[in-house]
Amino acid sequence: MLKKDLVEELHKKHPEYLKKDLEAVVTTVFETMTEALRSGRRIEIRGLGSMCLHKQKGRDFVNPKTGKFTKCPPNHRIVFKPGRELRNLDEQ
Repeated sequence: MLKKDLVEELHKKHPEYLKKDLEAVVTTVFETMTEALRSGRRIEIRGLGSMCLHKQKGRDFVNPKTGKFTKCPPNHRIVFKPGRELRNLDEQ
């Protein structure tokens, strides 16, 4: 689902709000989540799941095209843990 699809769904459920206002709300929510992750905080949305930022070690790997060893620098990645309701979707 794209951001514009999310805005469309919100507009269908709440036609009393303008699309540009709904888009501003969605953008603000995503920016706030991004800033929270960037500052090292954990995000938990009940019914959906939680996300946090994990440090990833640097590593060596082989480039498949050239066959040369290359170093991958340390990085960060987002780890998402689905909530109970999302985990149990296949049981329903």
